[in-house]
Amino acid sequence: MAILGFEVDVLPDAREELMGSDIKLFVNNVIYRLIEDYKKWVVEQKQLMEKKRYETIIKPGRFKILPDCTFRQSKPAVVGVRVLGGVIKTNLEVMKDNGVIVGTIKGIQENSENIGEAGAGKEVAVAIDGPTVGRQIKEGDTLYIDVPEKHAKIAEQELFEAMKIEDKETLMAYMEIKRRGNPFWGK
Repeated sequence: MAILGFEVDVLPDAREELMGSDIKLFVNNVIYRLIEDYKKWVVEQKQLMEKKRYETIIKPGRFKILPDCTFRQSKPAVVGVRVLGGVIKTNLEVMKDNGVIVGTIKGIQENSENIGEAGAGKEVAVAIDGPTVGRQIKEGDTLYIDVPEKHAKIAEQELFEAMKIEDKETLMAYMEIKRRGNPFWGK
């Protein structure tokens, strides 16, 4: 919310009251500067909201299990992976390219240090709770982060233009998998 004041004085009590609230005050004696300041603030607020929204949605992620990088077969399976696109994070479900959920990422390590997420191009160790290497997952498999339908819809319709090319490719590949059984998934 904003208050615009053209050629007015603001009482000290009113200014103090506004300091403790989330109301923005614009005061100027030149009308076009007042309008310019307000428009600039509106653009900044929209960008801030879009950034917050982008940070809160589960983004697509695609990664490949590297050959000869199985550190533990199960409970949880610990494998070396290369992130091909998007972002992988802990506590997110993992899906095979046939649409079957195989487990949940319980941890990610880079250079023996725990990290919360890994982006495209990174090679990290991932602990996946649920599958057994050699049965449900194998070295060389490409796995995806399972994105809720609502989040995928937001990513495709509202955030697609701002995404990096590898993230766009990951989203489109994920959507293709999900739409095999339901052509209107995420639309």
